[in-house]
Amino acid sequence: MNLDAVSLALAQISFTIKSLSKNNFKNSITEISNLITEYGFEAERHLYRTLLTYIDLQSIEENNSILKRSDNIHLNYLQQEISSLILKPNFITLICYAFDTAITQKSFKLPSSSNGFLTLLCKLLKLNHVQELIFVLALQNSIHTEIQILVHEHIQKCLPDFIQTIIEFDHGLKETGLIDLPVEVLHLLLIQIRQYVSNESSILNVEQYEQLLNLLRKEYPIERIGNNNLLILLPILYPSNIISNDLTSTQILSDSSNLSTAVWQMDGILSEVILEMGYDFTSSIEHCRNALVHFGLQELKPSTIARILSSMIKTHSGLTENTTIYDSNGIEMITNNDKNSSQTWNVDTFVIAINDLVPTVNWKDVVKEFDHPGFLVRDRQALILLVTALRRALSTEQYIDLLYGRWNNVEGQLSWLAQAIRYPDVFCFGDHPAHPVLIDCLKHPLDDTKETWTWRSLNLIECLLRIADTGLYPIVLEIFKHGIQRSGELIFLGLLQLHTIWTTLKQELLQLIIPTFLPNSPNANPLLNYMWNSQHHTTALRTTLLTALADWYNRSNDNEQQQRLSRVLEIVQDLKALPILLAAQPITFILDLACLASRRGYLKLDKWLSDKLREHQ
Repeated sequence: MNLDAVSLALAQISFTIKSLSKNNFKNSITEISNLITEYGFEAERHLYRTLLTYIDLQSIEENNSILKRSDNIHLNYLQQEISSLILKPNFITLICYAFDTAITQKSFKLPSSSNGFLTLLCKLLKLNHVQELIFVLALQNSIHTEIQILVHEHIQKCLPDFIQTIIEFDHGLKETGLIDLPVEVLHLLLIQIRQYVSNESSILNVEQYEQLLNLLRKEYPIERIGNNNLLILLPILYPSNIISNDLTSTQILSDSSNLSTAVWQMDGILSEVILEMGYDFTSSIEHCRNALVHFGLQELKPSTIARILSSMIKTHSGLTENTTIYDSNGIEMITNNDKNSSQTWNVDTFVIAINDLVPTVNWKDVVKEFDHPGFLVRDRQALILLVTALRRALSTEQYIDLLYGRWNNVEGQLSWLAQAIRYPDVFCFGDHPAHPVLIDCLKHPLDDTKETWTWRSLNLIECLLRIADTGLYPIVLEIFKHGIQRSGELIFLGLLQLHTIWTTLKQELLQLIIPTFLPNSPNANPLLNYMWNSQHHTTALRTTLLTALADWYNRSNDNEQQQRLSRVLEIVQDLKALPILLAAQPITFILDLACLASRRGYLKLDKWLSDKLREHQ
């Protein structure tokens, strides 16, 4: 695949859409589908951007009473595509690109009266309740302020109505379409809705959100969540994840001295009892060890230890009451003169007690057992507890490969990675063994901060790309976006150095990063030269780079256009890529670049135009 082939495919899509009619509708859609299959991301986003330019909302609004919408062939095509588009992992990227590019290039105009614009658009696209919400929430990522304002106004009205419909109607989940969503889409939607939840919020209060979750819990009981493809819902629907396994804590504590070791080692049971005991369980090494001995757990299994630690990091605060535990003689096991002194778990104490009881425990196996449903690193304090426990037990070098490995509970794995990326002062990937991102090509040094160096790990970038393919694409994309703000150039090099991987997310990230350093980074030219001269995925990378340059120019406003075109010409000259770029199909960007190259003396415009005309005769 080369740039000329891609530009031909895009031109073919544009022509096919322009020529769309009732007679050729089916064949045209098949042809476009085949082009998207062959050329991927570039062709797909071009389709939606082009379709959008044929939707004249102003005309539709003015002629609403007489317009036969069934005769609007382009609208019909978009209606047909939108239901599957909404379910794509990169839906937000695709739809925002379509709107942002079309609005910037003035090929799509917002109605003069924007009141009800999104309502009308959703109605025309025949979106159901949940599709409308997903569609509008995606557009909040638009670069255009006017779209962002319209989205906020629309959400203020449609989100409360959406939740109220679910709560008040007997079959509200079905009525809105929420229950029909794939689990990955449902997960992302719930995360987006949660951003609008607050007791002070005029949009959605905590009680309404909890009512929604309760209804979803009936559809997704904890027993179903054990299914791997539903694990992603666990942190949202069951944040405490206290599973009783048919034995309540009261039943367990009432006769604890008679329970066998086998019962105590049932997954999750022991961690429940420890939660009942509260933070005083780890108030001292002696207390902790005595309690574990009392439970008959001198030979703790790695899986049991992992589940206890998992429970601790999820309950690092908020346990205000402790349940008194008595031994077989009726004597209180834990006697602490200051019952209120423990405000969280002392994981150092716990690890020491474990090592005293089971000196042969293999802590690498404990780390492996974190790969279980319910493991979740929620926040900074949870990360601190986890890292503190592991540092006491073994060196990071001994388990870092396990963290980068393939997990069944990818949501739990991603939560650990995400919190470490967010808080590199607690755990910095750049401080630990990994294949490093090579930075020899850079002329200017990167910032010497932990926020930057956490992305020096090539293993981390590879791991995130792999996790994105498990249904967590939008979440991984947001993690990368957070990293790009501080370490875009390092991530860019890391992506290029993962020679065996080429995915939609990798391509999207490269195109996302390039505009961040184009204007004024001293490393811009070395980075682009590194990409252009790569010996792996060469044609794909060159196509991605040149397409990114064209997008950057096309999305400029009138004041920026000439400056950006000059910068693009400077870059392609440095790459010695001007002939390749000008050989592409003569879209507006190519024509503008050719004219500027001619004025700078790099091109004989008359000859170039003659050659182009001869090619298309």
